[in-house]
Amino acid sequence: MGLFGFGGKKEKTATASKNDKISFNGGSDAATAKCILTAGVRGVEIDINLSGDSANLTHGPVSAKGESAIVTYFDKKGLGQSLRTKKARTLGEQNYWMDVAYQYLDRGEKVSEVLSTLDSTLANQEFIAGPLSLADPVVAGSVMALKKAGSCPSGLTNIDAWLGRVEQKIPDNLRANYMGQLS
Repeated sequence: MGLFGFGGKKEKTATASKNDKISFNGGSDAATAKCILTAGVRGVEIDINLSGDSANLTHGPVSAKGESAIVTYFDKKGLGQSLRTKKARTLGEQNYWMDVAYQYLDRGEKVSEVLSTLDSTLANQEFIAGPLSLADPVVAGSVMALKKAGSCPSGLTNIDAWLGRVEQKIPDNLRANYMGQLS
């Protein structure tokens, strides 16, 4: 094969078949909640095992580790159009709130301040970036982990309503199982 892989025979990469089950392993943390919510919102059926320490998935010969890789995988494998928006303003809002979740909420820093701002944002729109985006299941996972740990301030009515809207995006046949795993 030549420089940069040109000029030689291309090797086939192993891919998962439609019959291969997606197995997801995770712990009791925000990363796991983000992955499960993203799979749910995207309508991806997964077998969930919460006895692990960190998020990882197996789908036939394909494996992925870490929440960012798994969230992206579920978004691409999901039903319908990807949640990664193409509009610049919406993409900026999506990425901003995903960064805020990773940098502050998942570390338990500035929780009241961040959630107060999010609550105000959601007073005027249905989802974080306007339309449903990848930020919604990701940030919802962080908020749900805070609620489960008892670290979420009360009285955030717009966030509570938004969490309900995100949950309603999960197809009926998956909702009870996925949300039960997060309780």
